[in-house]
Amino acid sequence: MFRSVFVFLIALLVAACATAPHEYPELAPPRAVEINPIRSDRPVVALVLGAGGSRGFAHVGVIKVLEAEGIQPEIVVGVSSGSVVAALYAGGYRAAALEQMAFKVEDRELIDFTLFGPGRVEGEALQDYVNKALGNRSIEALERSFAVIATQRATNRMTIFNRGNTGLAVRASSSIPNVFWPVIIAGTEYVDGGLTSRVPVPVARRMGAQVVIAVDVSWRGSQDVDSADVAIRPATPRTRALDFSARLESIAAGEAAARAVLPEIRARIAQAEVENLQRAVTAALQNR
Repeated sequence: MFRSVFVFLIALLVAACATAPHEYPELAPPRAVEINPIRSDRPVVALVLGAGGSRGFAHVGVIKVLEAEGIQPEIVVGVSSGSVVAALYAGGYRAAALEQMAFKVEDRELIDFTLFGPGRVEGEALQDYVNKALGNRSIEALERSFAVIATQRATNRMTIFNRGNTGLAVRASSSIPNVFWPVIIAGTEYVDGGLTSRVPVPVARRMGAQVVIAVDVSWRGSQDVDSADVAIRPATPRTRALDFSARLESIAAGEAAARAVLPEIRARIAQAEVENLQRAVTAALQNR
């Protein structure tokens, strides 16, 4: 009798500890600082990778096509599952490496199920996976200008993380309410960035993008994607958020959708080159 009561009390204690989302004081927390837009004489291209759970594998297919065509975005913006691929891409992973990671990653490396707490998935595994892959580099230390979108749980306001710990920012951005635990950063709880924008094109504009390529893998679509210069909408399988069984099909769908819009991408980049040249000539004439 005493033993059963003891075990029951221990279970209650574990449950009580688990219901509070973790803070990570040993990590430099993600934060939002003033955005300084990129300025360049050549077209500044951005790639925005949208929310969509496991359908986010399609982003890898899009990157394969862009890389094969020599299209190199300087700016990368990611939200929810798109933030995972975006972080790795911004961190220097090329398409072949991303595809190999997609093939080899096991569910348990990204999804840590728990019996207790405010969600079925704690989220620390995802955070650790991203940080390990990036050598614990912060957002500002990555090869490409990068931003992660998350949502403040209490106010439902968007936050643009562009400094600090990359894995924790990605975890916050990917924390689907009632599935993942919310993430506490500097005393504020954050959840899935897709709640405030499933395809945050305006953020890329603020970062200095002249040409925005946006990938929408959500079921319902997003109004934000319509403001992109080129919108890519892969015809992915309709899988559940945590079902990774159709990753190969999703990657293939991303490739097909990206190839279909390549003429649009090239035309928009060419147009941006003309616009930049015209501005340069006008500026030179004014300074004579």
